Amino acid sequence: MEFIQIEVSQRDALGTANANRIRREGNIPAVLYGMQKRNLSLTIAQTEVDRFLRTGSHLVELRLGDQVRPAILREMQVDATTDEILHIDFNRVDQDVEVETDIPVNFKGHAAGEREGGVFQTLENTVSVRARPGDLPSEYLIDISEMALGDSVTVGSLEERPGVTLTQLPETVIAQVTMPKAVAEEPAEGEVAEGEAAEGEAAPAEEPAAE
Repeated sequence: MEFIQIEVSQRDALGTANANRIRREGNIPAVLYGMQKRNLSLTIAQTEVDRFLRTGSHLVELRLGDQVRPAILREMQVDATTDEILHIDFNRVDQDVEVETDIPVNFKGHAAGEREGGVFQTLENTVSVRARPGDLPSEYLIDISEMALGDSVTVGSLEERPGVTLTQLPETVIAQVTMPKAVAEEPAEGEVAEGEAAEGEAAPAEEPAAE
């Protein structure tokens, strides 16, 4: 995963009112923390954040004046109604020290099982890994074109990457192809659904209630 350099400025005035003012000016409040150093309150232009997010990388080099601080994106607070980014948390990183983070999982192709009436389901959008920052993959891209009805993709089946350790249980299911529930619950031809009588047969009489 590549480090993306973005320009930031330091902010001294904190609090909700100041954060709202920053957003009205087209910027986003942020905090850099970690590695037993004092937290650094920052302001980042919305355009810089948009450019960074388009790269798909989680790694940044925060340029403040003539200093550059390597960091990883930890959390973004987003308004549930407007999708506006409200605040960003970055964590300092050492390029020689492993970090833990979540990596996006994406899919290509169409599952063969869908032609049999199956439905492709995504159960996990990310997987958790541990690696040095420079070894972090930008994504796990899975070709699902050979997935038949009943097949699944698990964490343990993902391609191994040099220097990367998957930290989730290997049996964790990422995606699967299943029969739609309504179809799966229909009785097979010749079977009788519970509570129904077969054609030509009388339904069993109800037993009298005990007195």
